Amino acid sequence: MIENALREIGLTDGEIRVYLGLLETGSTTTGKITKNSKISGSKVYEVLDRLISKGLASSVTKNGVKYFEATSPERILDYLDEKKEQIEEERTTIQKIIPELILKQKSATKSNVKVFTGFEGLKTANEDIIKTLKKGEEWLSMGLTEQPKAWEIYFNKRQKVRAEKEIKHRHLLNEKYKSLYHKRKKLPLTEFRFLSKEIEMPTSIEIYKNKVLILILLQVDPMAIMIESEAVSSSFRNYFNVLWKTAKGGKVTTKSKRSKA
Repeated sequence: MIENALREIGLTDGEIRVYLGLLETGSTTTGKITKNSKISGSKVYEVLDRLISKGLASSVTKNGVKYFEATSPERILDYLDEKKEQIEEERTTIQKIIPELILKQKSATKSNVKVFTGFEGLKTANEDIIKTLKKGEEWLSMGLTEQPKAWEIYFNKRQKVRAEKEIKHRHLLNEKYKSLYHKRKKLPLTEFRFLSKEIEMPTSIEIYKNKVLILILLQVDPMAIMIESEAVSSSFRNYFNVLWKTAKGGKVTTKSKRSKA
């Protein structure tokens, strides 16, 4: 519990072991610190210097021997306040150079295919859809039999954002995944139709603008493949519309909450 909390605020495992050891032993020499923390003598000074720079330890020399001790645990709160101020300063600095970085990105040759890995990668890819589309434009999805519950909760929340932006969404969903339909069917500008149970896949194909996004929703090593091509997106869109005409219909919610009847 204590170790995890200290790790969350950015302390390394070595810093945690030394800091907790200092709290228990009080003022002590590097010899005892090395023995208790199991950190080599060549590294212990480096760890102590980092703790001192963070205000979590102090040192004093007595009769030519250097002693170290932990500062009050309440100093951790001061450290967090200082860290927060530093982050805000860094944020201000980065905000100033964002326009320049965007110009550099625009001048670079863009790849037609991008790959995103892990759940964080899936989130990044999904955000591109919401950021790219504008009010009244359409997002097409097809496939998907199921996904981990934690992922479902996240993507359901982002679908609410999509609906608030008044982006239309048509989804061809496997019949086995009716639970997702029931969670999203009341969202504005949302329409579902169902693919046969035999068309079962752990993937979802997203079609928007001139892009196709293939989400491979495996719990281990999930990934997303984004293809930016007018020809590819057009062919997938045609394929989607053919399937849409033959798929079983679901209830349609056509009006946005911000729309007036």
